[in-house]
Amino acid sequence: MSWQPLIKTIIEVTQLNNQTISGEKWAEMIRAASRYLEHRKSIVDALNVFPVPDGDTGTNMSLTLQSAARNLDQVKSEERNHFGARAEAMAQGALLGARGNSGVISSQILSGFASVCREKAEIDGATFIEAMDAGVKAAYKAVMKPVKGTILTVSEGAVAGGTQVLEQGITDIEAIIAGAAAEALKALELTPTMLPILKQAGVVDAGGQGFLFILEGFLACLRGEVLEGESTAANPTLAASDDDVENLMVEDQLMNPGEITFGYCTEFVIKDKEGQIDLDKIRDYLNTLGDCVLVVGNPSVCKVHVHTNEPGKALDFVTPMGSLHKMKIDNMREEAEKKERLEDKKIGLIAVACGPGIEEVFKSLGVHRIVTGGQTMNPSTQDFVEAINSLSAREIIILPNNGNIILAAEQAAKVSGGIVHVVPTKTVPQGIGALLAFNEEETGGENSRRMKEAASKIITLEVTYAVRDANYEDHEIKKGQILGMVDGKLALTAKDCREGVLKLFENAIKQDHELVTIYYGQDTSEEEATALGEEIAAVYDWVDIEIHAGGQPLYFYLISLE
Repeated sequence: MSWQPLIKTIIEVTQLNNQTISGEKWAEMIRAASRYLEHRKSIVDALNVFPVPDGDTGTNMSLTLQSAARNLDQVKSEERNHFGARAEAMAQGALLGARGNSGVISSQILSGFASVCREKAEIDGATFIEAMDAGVKAAYKAVMKPVKGTILTVSEGAVAGGTQVLEQGITDIEAIIAGAAAEALKALELTPTMLPILKQAGVVDAGGQGFLFILEGFLACLRGEVLEGESTAANPTLAASDDDVENLMVEDQLMNPGEITFGYCTEFVIKDKEGQIDLDKIRDYLNTLGDCVLVVGNPSVCKVHVHTNEPGKALDFVTPMGSLHKMKIDNMREEAEKKERLEDKKIGLIAVACGPGIEEVFKSLGVHRIVTGGQTMNPSTQDFVEAINSLSAREIIILPNNGNIILAAEQAAKVSGGIVHVVPTKTVPQGIGALLAFNEEETGGENSRRMKEAASKIITLEVTYAVRDANYEDHEIKKGQILGMVDGKLALTAKDCREGVLKLFENAIKQDHELVTIYYGQDTSEEEATALGEEIAAVYDWVDIEIHAGGQPLYFYLISLE
């Protein structure tokens, strides 16, 4: 394929000299692969066959690898040249930073890889392939129904390619990874023959392409090639400090309200194109307003965190220095009081939601923690772990409410150490239906079974738009076209939202349905939603219709049929 990056497959045996990888070198390779994938994530995103707004594969894999790279420096300074220590840090960062199904699978590959190398001060080519093979096996175990023609197939090809080089008596690391990349490319180009949906769309598997880019990043590092963005890394200090701010937020949530001196946790980002932000000046001033002050970044962009009783003064002080972004002010006393009220709860409820109306519905049904996310904004494993740790309930139930988020929630359940149940809801209406079946007098296990059954009875209709041109199943789709889906599957295209909803009802509603609930999004007016509801009621007069302002982005309507 002409658009595929070329892999160097000719090995100059006489120049081979990279026999082992140290901890420091591995850190360089992971960082290089992270940058390499970041600059090419749009290529991977464009390969996604389903053209709806969602957490795209390239973006999710890139964010997962960035988390792995950031965590490399959590190793003690005296152990930074120890391969096993670096690999363990990498795996932990990937596991907690994993987003979307592609990110979770990638994190499992890295975790399985690290499991072979824990005790190794450095590794050779044979160990590299052994570790990669363990990673592929771990990824297979993480997926309930493994499918050929995906990242799993491409990573298997990489193991086979590296093994072939070893069998020739070549032990050079660069040669082995080059062989792995060459066979991964062959496997990638065969993915359309394994998955008809890829063949119809004329693309290769997106996750497999992302995995190949990671291997190419390793090779570029070993060859000393200058990677895009290497000389102008974007705000490395800020990126390395994001976890510090997140850790402070976790501490905020665990505070006792009686111990809180400064009541508002205040966060924001400042940007200035001229690079004139004075970080020391901000830091000195905020120390006069409160405590837990963190100011990280550089004169062009910095992130600020402070506990204060006067958040307005903090914002007023920095406003002349640049533009403010991602402002967030939390009342810590209120949050701590909520946590105290949960002490006697047997079961804590966590749900993923996006949109003020949707969030309020979940809260009204008893959800204790909302993890912000959904379409295009897939939360990480770490986001779920923090939500779990913020609750003192004996058992936890998580509602992911999106098919691309379930694996991250399940991964969080495994690493949290508590009793956590994941009800695999794939849509917001399924999550709401599941909550209606919740009984706080029962155990988490009994509830999760009951809630799963209730969710399965909900039919979800969704109206959104195409983010790219695509050939999908029997549909030739143009970017911007209205799409109608039934239970996550593309059912039709339409010229406008009204037509899309009416066509969906024609296809999906049955005589035994009793209730229709319509949640309209942030780009739909109340008048439009009300008029549409009246039109539906006139045709399907046996159902009750409720209309709510969901406020969700990207999806004009979410509709539940019960």
